[in-house]
Amino acid sequence: MNALKLRRVDASAHARTQTVQRWQRAGHRAGQGKPARQPGYLRFCARGVEADWHGLILAHDWLHQALPQLRSLLTSECPLGRIVELFQAVPQPLPSEVDELRYRELFDIEWIAPADLPTHDLPWIDTARGRVWLTQMPPPRSVISPVKPAGWLRDLPLRLELILGVSHLTDASRARLAKGDVLRILHRTDECRLAERRIGVFTFTEEGLHMQTTVTDPDQPTDVDTGLPALPVRLEFVLATHDTDLGTLSQIIEGQLIPLATDAVRHIEIRANGKPVARGELVQLYDHLGVEVLEVYRRICAEQRNE
Repeated sequence: MNALKLRRVDASAHARTQTVQRWQRAGHRAGQGKPARQPGYLRFCARGVEADWHGLILAHDWLHQALPQLRSLLTSECPLGRIVELFQAVPQPLPSEVDELRYRELFDIEWIAPADLPTHDLPWIDTARGRVWLTQMPPPRSVISPVKPAGWLRDLPLRLELILGVSHLTDASRARLAKGDVLRILHRTDECRLAERRIGVFTFTEEGLHMQTTVTDPDQPTDVDTGLPALPVRLEFVLATHDTDLGTLSQIIEGQLIPLATDAVRHIEIRANGKPVARGELVQLYDHLGVEVLEVYRRICAEQRNE
């Protein structure tokens, strides 16, 4: 891939953008930008419930939002040092607007000089106590959300296997195996497997097979989610496809070049369990290749179901 000119993606910047977009979709006022280079910022560290994070907030904005009645009683602006003491004294000086920013305590609280403010874009989120700028984000969360039956991925092909049982065969027995031999099923399992995971058991009835879902699997740790949303999906990233014949293919294998369209890197087909679900652009992500999603085929799936 060295000959391809790929756009480089900053993984940290990409993660920040994704987080801000998720906050916005949840209805929060959030964005990215540079904090104004002015005095009065407090710098703090948060001992998060899930992970630690660091932030900034304008001291006077926080004071006026946290104690609005105090503003009318003051004859002059409250000194910054006094606000730091108040910020430290309040048990929960900042509301937890989003789950990943929930915290147990704030520590290392101090005011920061304008010259020490970051000069690059930072994610921010508006709270009831003022705008919080994130100088260090918590690690991205891995969340498995339930798949709704009417979801756009409901037509994703999966192989359901009904396993009667298992036996063991030695090398010697396998060498003597011939047509007409009867192999005994030594251990009955009667289990249903989907995407290489046990999802239930089945029983024989007069009407056919009756399946009962279960999450009990002795081969899996008890803390692993074995529900349907946790089933693995194989993703394939297809650079290009060509219709050819065996004669042409043999020449290609011997060292011939395969032509690629000039915009091939922006038309990477993303397949889930063999089904095309999206289109993306091939990018450089640190020392790895990545595919940035440009289009998701939700509409196509919906139209196919309505026909």
